[in-house]
Amino acid sequence: MSILKKTLIAIALFFLFGLSSLYANPIPDAVSGLDEHKVVNVLDDLLLFWDQSRDMSLRRQRRAWTRMVENKHRDYFERAVYRGADESARRVMLDQFLLRISWQIAAIREFNKTAPELVERGLLDFKSRFPEYSQARDIYIAPSMFMFDGSVRPVQNEEGVPDTLCLGGDVLSDYTAEQFQMVIAHELFHLYHFGFLMREASPAQFRTGHMPLIIEGMAVAGTEMIYPYLPTSAYLHFSDDELAAQEVDLMFSSRRFLKLLGDESPPEQYESWFTNTADPTVPPRGGYLLGYEVAKRVLATYTMEQMVRMTPAQLREHVEEQLLAMASDEIVLVAAGN
Repeated sequence: MSILKKTLIAIALFFLFGLSSLYANPIPDAVSGLDEHKVVNVLDDLLLFWDQSRDMSLRRQRRAWTRMVENKHRDYFERAVYRGADESARRVMLDQFLLRISWQIAAIREFNKTAPELVERGLLDFKSRFPEYSQARDIYIAPSMFMFDGSVRPVQNEEGVPDTLCLGGDVLSDYTAEQFQMVIAHELFHLYHFGFLMREASPAQFRTGHMPLIIEGMAVAGTEMIYPYLPTSAYLHFSDDELAAQEVDLMFSSRRFLKLLGDESPPEQYESWFTNTADPTVPPRGGYLLGYEVAKRVLATYTMEQMVRMTPAQLREHVEEQLLAMASDEIVLVAAGN
């Protein structure tokens, strides 16, 4: 594989950081959106492991875990969880997980009763809005060792191409069914979008903050299209108070992010906008709201089907244009008031 392709794939992986039930009726057996693929439910193996090992020492638990869970799903753990970590880091990750899991096992057991059905329902809902989407790989519901709720990872190929929807059941077991549906829709949108976006692109186009901003913003907007009429906070996974606070500072956030773009800042300088950062100067996961506002403004002129087919260069132009407009809103309002 060329150095160019490897670099592009590595950068793409960065962006995919990462319901009282909406449905009362079960999915008929004859109906599925999986297109001959399947839901791989690793939580079943996790629960069996825990039932047999909960009274063991940590050392014996490690051995049982490897034998009963990891070895059965080697590609998933290597490519979605450990992701190149050395043996020392893996040991720390596993030990922390085994020590923490006892507090979460009851919630995981309850979550596991409905999770596979809700995944298939979410896939059908997604395809009802985006019918051209075709499921190309299996979907995993599995432990993420508390590192992600949902992500697209390169599980089912050896080239490192992000191809698989991975749902972190340990994290998601604390979510409502509605929140779970939002995660499924959001991550499926990434798979849908990347089917177009990765066809022709250069690594340089993916190294600036334009791309994660619009990629995540479009996924939020796409989720809203699938499940309309919910509060905006539901699509962003914010509390109402968090959303209100960030909306007040939207103009200021736009200016700050524009400066990052103007400085051609590398990922390590803008990635905190897409995490629950402890940095008080950066709004927690603020890039999601900022990207969503940009996407909504572009969607006033284009359809989502047109947007997913835009090149990185076209998306960059729209991001800069809309951020500049948002950063100038106060000036426009003052001028109108005079």
